[in-house]
Amino acid sequence: MKFITLVVLISIFTSPAFSQGTNKIIGFYGGGGIATSNNYDVAISGGITYDKGLFSRTFLGVNIFYQGYSVAYDNEAGSAKFGQGQAGVSIYNKSTYVFLAPQISIGIRETQNLKFYANAGIGYNMSGTETYRKWDYRYGTLPGNYDSTINTTANINKMLYRVGFGMEEYLSLSHRWFLCLKEDFGFIVNNLSTSSDVDNPNRTVYSPHSLNPGYISIQLGFSHTKYTR
Repeated sequence: MKFITLVVLISIFTSPAFSQGTNKIIGFYGGGGIATSNNYDVAISGGITYDKGLFSRTFLGVNIFYQGYSVAYDNEAGSAKFGQGQAGVSIYNKSTYVFLAPQISIGIRETQNLKFYANAGIGYNMSGTETYRKWDYRYGTLPGNYDSTINTTANINKMLYRVGFGMEEYLSLSHRWFLCLKEDFGFIVNNLSTSSDVDNPNRTVYSPHSLNPGYISIQLGFSHTKYTR
């Protein structure tokens, strides 16, 4: 397995990539990622990129992509987990967004088979579900006890603001087609849900202050180059 990985990496970094005449790149990719905090499951992502060359190694374009989020917040008394604490809050959020993000990228070396990029854009909610559970058993049999699970899907934000950056490695398949491996890190400026707002009526001392984890994703796809005369 290590030998195969080494062969792939050597092939990527030694194969020819974009010539100086390349000024348009269209890519299609798909994969998955995990949250940097409160991760629940692998979230699917994929999309289309379009880059147009500004200079010999600098490209300006747009990234249109689908991103899933899968977050399980759990904060309980005594650092307990999985609902075993005497009191706590748990939030499960699974939601999907479509993002439109202008992007700038820079090719490395003459072959440009390695590119670094940065983008920023707006995401629109496509679907999602969220549940919010809060409980407190610390009062024994007194009336202060409570345990409630609420459907808070309506709290999912309809619009997100996201900043992302990463790198792409290209392996030549033909004169104009390339296999592309993409590593991406993105974070959202606002929250996935208003359930974390300070004025949320369901809030307790165990509620989150934010629900905006970063996401690390790995995607695989194909890119096609175009030239203009």
